[in-house]
Amino acid sequence: MQSIDMLFAYLIGGFGAWAAALMMLVAVQGDRLHRGVLSRCAWGFALLGVGMVLSGVVDRAERWPILALAMSALVATLVIYRALRELVGAPAVPRRRRVGEIAALSMVLLLAWMAGARSFAVVFHLVCLAVALGIVWAVRRALVAPRNAAEAAMAVTLLFYAGTWVFALDAAVRHVGPEHRHLLYVEPRFLVAYGVIYALVPLLVGAHVLNLANARLDRRLRQQASTDELTGLLTRRALNERVAGWHADVLERGRLPAVLLMDVDHFKPINDTHGHERGDEVLRAVSRRLRGALREGTPLARWGGEEFLVLLDASDLDEAGATAERLRAAISATPFAFGEERMRVTISIGVAAWPDGGVFARAVAAADAALYSAKREGRDRARVAVRED
Repeated sequence: MQSIDMLFAYLIGGFGAWAAALMMLVAVQGDRLHRGVLSRCAWGFALLGVGMVLSGVVDRAERWPILALAMSALVATLVIYRALRELVGAPAVPRRRRVGEIAALSMVLLLAWMAGARSFAVVFHLVCLAVALGIVWAVRRALVAPRNAAEAAMAVTLLFYAGTWVFALDAAVRHVGPEHRHLLYVEPRFLVAYGVIYALVPLLVGAHVLNLANARLDRRLRQQASTDELTGLLTRRALNERVAGWHADVLERGRLPAVLLMDVDHFKPINDTHGHERGDEVLRAVSRRLRGALREGTPLARWGGEEFLVLLDASDLDEAGATAERLRAAISATPFAFGEERMRVTISIGVAAWPDGGVFARAVAAADAALYSAKREGRDRARVAVRED
């Protein structure tokens, strides 16, 4: 006697899948970023629910619900799998390829169905294991280096899910006897565990999908809040949030923290003569050159208007001044190309040390005073503020 009615477990799982689909359809209304992904997941869970519920409510003498369950589980898993890839940052797969995968694997199942009950059971488990392992491979980065708890929880759940198919495939290969309507051939003592797993997995995975979407949306919003929309550099607020940690780290390594404040020369005439769109192009071009001239990881922000600020980790003020001169030359040495037009742009730079015990605002004020001196002396030059010890 079986210790659990697997078809009743499937019935519960089917309603859980429908609940997950409903949650995603609700989430779609307020999440434009993941509308396509969540919609596909909703359809996948809805289809899975149909197959599971049919297995539990249709006359148990009928054999066709076995095929319906297998097909719906396979197609739904493929749909959800491709959506999950996008949620963990993998490139989207073209629609034609997704449809081709579903058609090919569905054909494999249909051929196995016509070959007989045993062939169908083994092929179904083999295909499901292959898809499960494909999902685990797709989220492998989330297993070894998750960006958040949602990714870690999803990766562990999917790894466990793949493991259940390894065990189930082994049981199907060794099975000798009548076909099981619920398509599981594990020993009766293991059916309790499988019943619980397949009753809860649809709802559990659905919750993970929503958590992943929320985590990705939160990361996107944080990135937008910390990134200047025009130049792609840090915003003033984002830089202010990280200066304390950066300062402490530089001092701990025995280096000198320095502030470089830069301003595009004659920017207002550029806007007045060429228009604000050209002015925006100039700011984007300047930010790209600055980024290319700095060591990777050096904090660079759009400080406001046509001003930029760099946090420089230097050996001394002479090195900071030399870096400022290199940045100035990087901007002025080669005219910027805007279509057929060539435009020479220059910047002025003020440099100031931010010593241990100093205040960031005071260092910025000192760099601003040095910048003003550079402007007053004719622009297109760098000036270093006298350090007050």
